[in-house]
Amino acid sequence: MPKSLNDILGVSSLPKEKEIPGAFKVEGREFWYVEEDGKGNFNRLFPKILTAISPPIHTSGGAITGGCSLTLPDKRVFHSFSYKGDLTGWREQVVQGANKLGLTLGQIDGDEFKLLDGDGVLLSDCEVDFN
Repeated sequence: MPKSLNDILGVSSLPKEKEIPGAFKVEGREFWYVEEDGKGNFNRLFPKILTAISPPIHTSGGAITGGCSLTLPDKRVFHSFSYKGDLTGWREQVVQGANKLGLTLGQIDGDEFKLLDGDGVLLSDCEVDFN
């Protein structure tokens, strides 16, 4: 009888729950959430944040969407993304880009979702959607 993938990997079952991006630290990667701009298309908003400041501040690496959104108790929606490489440069690129576009940023810090302005809510009070 052929071995199953679980037997080959030596696990009893594969994980069924997805991790919320940024809830766990990943060496060499930073996670952010940006507030929905009201136009309902994060795939169009995402590149605008990354290119709002030109020439680019970052010198290496790349950024990707995280496939997750958080809805806060006040019904504001934030979409996840992350970057790796020149973390300092990417951080400045993202913060300045969001600021230029008038968008709010947030990050997960322990059991809280904190906005860049310092306000925060418990992560457990947010609705999580993997899209």
